[in-house]
Amino acid sequence: MKLPAAEPLVDPAARPPAEPVIELDGIQTRLGGRQIHSGVDFTIRRGELVALIGGSGSGKSVLLRETIGLLRPSAGTVRLLGTDVWRATPAELDTVRRRFGMMFQEGALFSSLSVADNVATPLREHTRTPAEQIDALVDLRLSLAGFPIDSRDKLPSELSGGMKKRAAIARALALEPEILFLDEPTSGLDPITARAFDELMRFLCHNLGITVLMITHDLDTLFGIVERLIVLGDGRLIADGTLEEVRRVDHPWIRDYFSTRAPDGVRHAG
Repeated sequence: MKLPAAEPLVDPAARPPAEPVIELDGIQTRLGGRQIHSGVDFTIRRGELVALIGGSGSGKSVLLRETIGLLRPSAGTVRLLGTDVWRATPAELDTVRRRFGMMFQEGALFSSLSVADNVATPLREHTRTPAEQIDALVDLRLSLAGFPIDSRDKLPSELSGGMKKRAAIARALALEPEILFLDEPTSGLDPITARAFDELMRFLCHNLGITVLMITHDLDTLFGIVERLIVLGDGRLIADGTLEEVRRVDHPWIRDYFSTRAPDGVRHAG
């Protein structure tokens, strides 16, 4: 058997950067007479695992809703997978929405549907997948999310917090998304379950190439798996970089936020 020729070693720094998949430019937001964002700009490239953090009222969830086309900003541009979200036609926006998955903070599962039917809903609504194939695809998504297949027929009310989160991730993965948006994915979970969820996010990003943007306050998540932090404050970005870079930023909120974690407690992602 002839082995393929070895490829020459390439310095990763010399490789061209991955394409941008999330681009925010000059986002301004006013809600109820209050200025939430005063010009937010950032770009996230394919395959990045990014955390969006900031104090209460800094507009993290608002920004996420603007990014996925649920809330119109007062000014600025949002481009998602190359499409201008707020200038797109309904058909163009629907096409983009099929290419990303969203997990809301409480999971937002349909309470009257079983877990399997929750995961099957995007497949039934947005694809022409034959009914006889949907069950197999549902089981595949549940397995990918680490959800026990023997619990697929349970209702959301019968699930623990961790199982609800995994069911919600399985539904978000239903259409094989290129991007996952997560709102506080580990909130309310015990430490062991939360860390298992972190490892799932790391797997989806590193092994499947899915871009992940998550809102989180979980310091263990930030120290354990996140590659880049974007920090909102004062209506704008106050920091954007690696964990080490952000911790060096001289800003009162950043100092207070990280003061609860001793420097020798840092855990680096493997």
